[in-house]
Amino acid sequence: MSVIKKEYGSGYGNFVICDRQGEYSENLLRVLRDSFPGDYQFHIFYDTEKLRKFTGRNKAEILLIGSEFAAEERRTITAERKFLLTEKRDGQGLPEEQVLFRYQSSDSMIKEICMSGISRKKRPRIRNEPSIKGIIGIYSPVHRVGKTKFALHLGEQLAEKKAVLYLNMEGYSGERFYFSDNPGQDLGTLLYYVKQNLDNPGLKISTMTGQIGKMDYIMPMENEYDLRQVKKEEWMELLDILQEECIYEVIILDLGDCLDGLYDILKRCSRIYTHYIEEDTSIAKLEQYENNLRAAGYGDILARTVKKKSGRRRAAVEKRTDAG
Repeated sequence: MSVIKKEYGSGYGNFVICDRQGEYSENLLRVLRDSFPGDYQFHIFYDTEKLRKFTGRNKAEILLIGSEFAAEERRTITAERKFLLTEKRDGQGLPEEQVLFRYQSSDSMIKEICMSGISRKKRPRIRNEPSIKGIIGIYSPVHRVGKTKFALHLGEQLAEKKAVLYLNMEGYSGERFYFSDNPGQDLGTLLYYVKQNLDNPGLKISTMTGQIGKMDYIMPMENEYDLRQVKKEEWMELLDILQEECIYEVIILDLGDCLDGLYDILKRCSRIYTHYIEEDTSIAKLEQYENNLRAAGYGDILARTVKKKSGRRRAAVEKRTDAG
């Protein structure tokens, strides 16, 4: 039976493994994903028929394929760079294939792949990426995956070179833990001022902010019920003002499930970071979220989404009392 298994990555490029040794290829995928974090979308195939269909519709940047597949089959599959996994160190491949000894150490294999022109940092890391600007959304249907910590770190890094504002829009933000510098006015106050049609909202907002490093932030709303009462139109008006009448080059939104118009807010974002963990429940929630976006006509959000794998292990998940 033909099987294809996809693994989550950032989606910047396709890194494909085609191999009949299931356990080996699964282990190899984990090593590669950890060695090229955030650079590729990883895929596993177990036969060339499905692989050929995939590469006919999608561009494969890197292909690792087992030598058990005949040369005639391999020749019909297109990829920018091809590597042949062989059982022998002196194995032979097609002219366009670079031979990789299957049973060498993972470090040696990674080194050979990199030496062929593939970089571990094909895309600059967050702190070096000047293209990040506008509204950045941090959202995941999977809870307790470190997204607020990531959002704050991202904001602090970007604030070294840009004017950044961070807004926590979660029902339960853990404000006392994250925001010890309490400026006294919160997101609810800001929304109230927006309704008053102030002449200089940018100036008013500047008096409300606290600072984490060089990054500005507005205290999150304390009452989750109050956050739920804010209508989509109010959020849209606030985002318009922040973008058009304030100094901020980057606005980071740490988003929660209770927001009215969540999908519309995500649609305003130039980039969305979505965290998940490598655990069955997490993957199922992520797939359901993506299917819901497509069904609701918001599938374009996925094209601007960068998936981030959290390091939290399954054992840690099972210790939580909150299964959500």
